[in-house]
Amino acid sequence: MLDQAFQRSLSTAEKNRLNSHMYLLLGSIDISAGQPKLSQELNDPDFSRPGSGLYAWVHTPLGMQWQSPSVLFPTPSNLMPQSIEAGTQHFEEIRHSSQGRVFSLSFDVEWESKEGNLPVRLTIWRDSAIWSAELSTYRQQLGQWLGSLGVFIILAQLLIMRWGLQPLKRLKDDIDKLRESSEQQLPGDYPSEIIPVTHSLNQVLANQSQQSERYKNTLNDLAHSLKTPLAVISGFAQQDPEFEKKLTDPLRRMDEIISHQLNRASLGAKVNINHSIDLRQLCKRLITALGKVYGRDEKDFSLLIPADCRIQGEEADFMELMGNLLDNACKYGHRQVFVDAEEMDGQWVIRVEDDGPGVAGNQRQSILTRGQRADTANKGQGIGLAVAIDIVSAYSGSVEVGRSPILGGASFILTLPVQR
Repeated sequence: MLDQAFQRSLSTAEKNRLNSHMYLLLGSIDISAGQPKLSQELNDPDFSRPGSGLYAWVHTPLGMQWQSPSVLFPTPSNLMPQSIEAGTQHFEEIRHSSQGRVFSLSFDVEWESKEGNLPVRLTIWRDSAIWSAELSTYRQQLGQWLGSLGVFIILAQLLIMRWGLQPLKRLKDDIDKLRESSEQQLPGDYPSEIIPVTHSLNQVLANQSQQSERYKNTLNDLAHSLKTPLAVISGFAQQDPEFEKKLTDPLRRMDEIISHQLNRASLGAKVNINHSIDLRQLCKRLITALGKVYGRDEKDFSLLIPADCRIQGEEADFMELMGNLLDNACKYGHRQVFVDAEEMDGQWVIRVEDDGPGVAGNQRQSILTRGQRADTANKGQGIGLAVAIDIVSAYSGSVEVGRSPILGGASFILTLPVQR
């Protein structure tokens, strides 16, 4: 739009310039013997300099009567007037075969003399070299200015976006800090545009915290209510050895089922984004406890978990998860237990392996089903792995069973997403 406006401005200026030449030409013409003659030299020397780019012609109905000395090419045939109408002026841009693009201004007048009125057409041409040079200079300057303005606008927009997004970055950092702290509310002041979001988030966190507390209290009451009758039944059974023998397995099964169902219920009530667990330290505590239970030395356990392995979740969940897997490794393995963890493709891959007989290929899927066990000789109801699977599923992970390439026994592979 700016370029077109400037072109129109240049064309208007060119027309005004040719008008000035036209008036000078009119003032220099006189009628002699019924024909127009130049009574004086033209003030603009370009009319006299051959090939200057400024050309003039004078026509009457009888033909061309005069042309400026600057004309070095044949007079175009279309300049010959068919009719001359006094007072008519015509400005246009035309293309000439030899001169290229030129601006043309023609003016028709009727000259009064003693011999009578004489129709005359004056035509002036000016080539477009100067016009094109001015337009080219303007376009170059316009491009530089618009380019500089564009760069400035982009930089200003980037700065504005950076400044405008600072509150959102601070909100994201505050949410991340909730994982490492015991706080349940977003701290700090925010701009008025973000306050409704933070207020809603704080309400969600508060509601979840209250719901979790209610669940915990209810589950504790339920556990106490169920375990007390079981303890009474167990006490009565101990008075009769034969009766106790019959009730031992059913009571153990009931205790495991109660624990399993309580674990499942508590999983759905926990807010796991607020806590970060040091998996290495957690496994160390479990290994120390299991070593005493199964009479294992510290050298029987190989722990290759990096110090920066931190998993988002509830410590009780992962204590139950890793405890079940390590307990199985100690129970079914001969001596050695291997535990490692590594980050791969945005996931934590945790392996628990032993040197026992392993799990047969046709049993690897079935043992992950609630109540199914590969070894029926040892005590247990097959609940431990079901609890482990429920916990891993609650954290969007998976469990695979295979054979250990290091120890030759069973290998349990946990895959959990890395929370950033």
